Amino acid sequence: MPLVNRATETLTTSYNLWLVALSVAIAVVAAYATLGLAGRLAYSRDKSWRGWLAGGSLAMGFGIWAMHFVGMLALRVPIELSYQALWTGLSMLPATLASAGLLMLIRKVPKPHAGHILLGSVILGSGIGAMHYSGMLAIELAPPIRFDWGMVLVSVGVAVGLSIAGVWLAFRHARQAGAAWTRALGALVMGCTVAAMHYTGMAAARFAENCVSVPSAWGLPGTGLAAAVSVLAFVVLGFTIILTVLDARMSERNSELMHDLMAAKEQAEQAARAKSDFLANMSHEIRTPMNAIIGMSLLALQTDLTPRQRNYVEKAHRAAKGLLGIINDILDFSKIEAGKLTIEQVPFRLDQVLDDLANQVGFKADEKDLELVFDLPSEVPTLLVGDPLRLGQVLLNLANNAIKFTDRGEVTVSVRALRADTGHAELQFQVRDTGIGMTPAQVEKVFESFTQADSSTSRRYGGTGLGLAISRHLVSLMDGRIWAESQPGKGSCFQFVLPFVRQTETTDQAAPRMPLAQQLEGLRALVVDDNAMARDITAALATEMGLKVDTATSGEAAVKAAAEAARGGMPYELLLVDWKMPGISGVEALRQLQEQKVDHARASIMVTAYAREEVMESARSAGVSLQAVLTKPVTPSTLLETIGEVLAPKAATAQATPTLLPGAAAAALAGARVLLVEDNALNQELALDLLAQAGLHVVVAEHGRQALETLARDADFDGVLMDCQMPVMDGFEATRAIRAEARWANLPVLAMTANAMAGDRERVLAAGMNDHISKPIDVDEMFVTMARWIRPKVRRPAVVAKAAAPVPASGAPGALPGIDVAGGLRRTQNNAQLYRRMLDKFASSNARFSQAFTAALDGGDLALAARLAHTLRGTAGTIGANGVWEAATELELACNQGRARAQQMAALARVGRELSPVLAGLATLLAPADEPVVPVASVPPAQAQARLLELAGELRALLLDSDPDALNLGEALRAAAAGSSAQPVMEEVMEAVGDYRFDEALDALDRWSAHHAGA
Repeated sequence: MPLVNRATETLTTSYNLWLVALSVAIAVVAAYATLGLAGRLAYSRDKSWRGWLAGGSLAMGFGIWAMHFVGMLALRVPIELSYQALWTGLSMLPATLASAGLLMLIRKVPKPHAGHILLGSVILGSGIGAMHYSGMLAIELAPPIRFDWGMVLVSVGVAVGLSIAGVWLAFRHARQAGAAWTRALGALVMGCTVAAMHYTGMAAARFAENCVSVPSAWGLPGTGLAAAVSVLAFVVLGFTIILTVLDARMSERNSELMHDLMAAKEQAEQAARAKSDFLANMSHEIRTPMNAIIGMSLLALQTDLTPRQRNYVEKAHRAAKGLLGIINDILDFSKIEAGKLTIEQVPFRLDQVLDDLANQVGFKADEKDLELVFDLPSEVPTLLVGDPLRLGQVLLNLANNAIKFTDRGEVTVSVRALRADTGHAELQFQVRDTGIGMTPAQVEKVFESFTQADSSTSRRYGGTGLGLAISRHLVSLMDGRIWAESQPGKGSCFQFVLPFVRQTETTDQAAPRMPLAQQLEGLRALVVDDNAMARDITAALATEMGLKVDTATSGEAAVKAAAEAARGGMPYELLLVDWKMPGISGVEALRQLQEQKVDHARASIMVTAYAREEVMESARSAGVSLQAVLTKPVTPSTLLETIGEVLAPKAATAQATPTLLPGAAAAALAGARVLLVEDNALNQELALDLLAQAGLHVVVAEHGRQALETLARDADFDGVLMDCQMPVMDGFEATRAIRAEARWANLPVLAMTANAMAGDRERVLAAGMNDHISKPIDVDEMFVTMARWIRPKVRRPAVVAKAAAPVPASGAPGALPGIDVAGGLRRTQNNAQLYRRMLDKFASSNARFSQAFTAALDGGDLALAARLAHTLRGTAGTIGANGVWEAATELELACNQGRARAQQMAALARVGRELSPVLAGLATLLAPADEPVVPVASVPPAQAQARLLELAGELRALLLDSDPDALNLGEALRAAAAGSSAQPVMEEVMEAVGDYRFDEALDALDRWSAHHAGA
């Protein structure tokens, strides 16, 4: 670079002030755009930052260069200047690169310190200096421009020094975006700083007095160039500013939307949590009484009942299970929504799943006089690995729907193998009906939640509208697909395809499919059924078993075919006859054959969709001998079992598949000693009865802390059945305390709880429990689950469960105000003595309910108030005080929902209005009768003492076995102890027995016995 001394003669120069002002304006606008770009880059989190960096660098570099070029054009010299195009364009490159370096530094450094600002100022100052002097060299002069070395150094120093302020402002605005005026002020300072750099550098230029312009072919004339560059600069920078402003506003809007979205998400999560809590609470509240309904009705069915009573109890039991199905639908849907429903992969038999399905839906088809047909060809593999529970649930939903929407005809469940190789199988399940059908529009939405065929079906046919939605989710979770085909008035066909892993089929596993092949090979059979589908399927199954099968479509045809076969010397050896057919029934057909003395069969099997007892009674009335009754739908396993029973019972028995039956599980538990931790008296009674019938020894604890105290005194237990929701200490806390003790580390703890929400099983396992038994209790499932974990360490003598004989209700109270006495007695199985004790307990425990509740509210203990209302609600429902139950329910809701004090007191007042007449009636009932004293024959003291000791010994034996029959000794024991020093002790003992605190009662009895012996 040529340099000159200050003494050298130079041309006189000046500046066009308008162009100077224009150059400063361009610098300010470029700075404003730079600050906006810096902020955009600082907060960019996606890949778009690269585009912003490239575009921003070009825009900023062009803005700085435009300011510099207009500033050069503002210089006035006596000659006309021209600019070489190549050098002019290349001079923009340093400014662009410096801009890129600064913007990248701003993006990379979130918290800059002095070193970062100094580095940025060096980058920006050096870039602007390089741009300035390379741009000056683009002027075409001879001799060329010369520069003062001292002023060059000063200009570079000014460029770097003043850049510090500009870089600091760029960093500050990028990370701390403030109001619009702060950006404008920063742009003004930074623009003036850039202009100062330029004009300091211009002062270093020297033009020789004899220089002349030498424009080249690639030269740009200076005339009009300032205007062109300025317009282009303002257009580029203006576009950049508009783009950054729009982007900033969009970012703000996106931030607002994201904030709103997060708020909505939080609200949705809160709503979901509230719904889950509500469902969990409702599940617990509903399942607890249902536990009693299903369990007690099951126990009632095991006693001697009249046919009418059995019919009533069976229907009540069936209705309770139907209600449980609705609850399970809602809970399953909640689990699916929460993503908590899991699919198992366990070995199972497909024919057993279909047998279970037949047992569950057969009675519904029977009630509507529908033909229920199962079609499971022999080529379909039945030994599979998958989730039999969820598969059965889908089939049950589809079959129930088919039966519900079909008034006449048949429902067919069929299975086909689409693919079956060595290790895998893909099966297609089909449920077809002849019901009302659907339009194409209805088919499209039938798998949506809470949707049925149309708005009228929910009124006519009922249901939650969740079954098909749940089925679709379950099939999807099992990696399958489901669809429906239908025509109005012509029925519907629901189909789904599922993949399975096949079990390795051993000889023992495969045998039950064809155990009688050799015995049945070639035997002639006649299948009689008026329903073509049922007839064909039964015939096909029988043929697969080796029988030679003919068919008949009616009773008349069957009589004719059997007679002709006998006359031809080839009589049928097996008859499979449908019971109810047009014309003559199956029983009548067999009667006619018997009357005609036709040699027709070694065995006759009646096939029916109706009750077995009704068929047998009809056959007995007609004098017809039946070897077996086969209940529809006919499945391979049921047909095989029935034929095996009548033709080759020994072979069938020999080939039976060993299965873990609930009875075997209960037998394996006999003699075990378990701790039952349960606060609900009704659940205690039910569990004690069920476990005692299985021969278990049971000790009861009413809450978790009492369970820990019991274990601390006596750890000789084979397992613990733990309720989860209890006062004082819940089951989760109690289990964690048990697991914290090394001596109880291996003690099986099984949860028994009405909670059935998504995650409950995980919570149970996380607390240290081994498994989960859901309420209402499924007895078979309970024993199988218990047998899986509980092994009696010592085979104690099994408790002998006495059959519960109905207790006459002759001693039952009459009409009581506010109490459904009949309903209360039903809950005690007409045990009048027990019912009176319950009434007594209710009266004594709730005499001061209002005062206790008000005290809890005044003390700010809303949880205690809610628990008091909950307890009153449960006990009132048990004794049949329905009005009190309703009022207590409202009071509990008022507490749980945190309603205003006035609303809570209003609910309490309603409880008082309902409770007062109930307590008054009980006071009259339970008051000692004012009767003349009847002289009682005196009993010699020695004889009375002997009787008391005898009863105490019987009671002790029952307490050692935790036998609930200890309750039955109460009256006799009190009578024997009356008037003696043992009376208060026996009252204490029987009070503990009445609360199922058998260990406490045994301790008190043993203390009395020891004191008596010592005396």
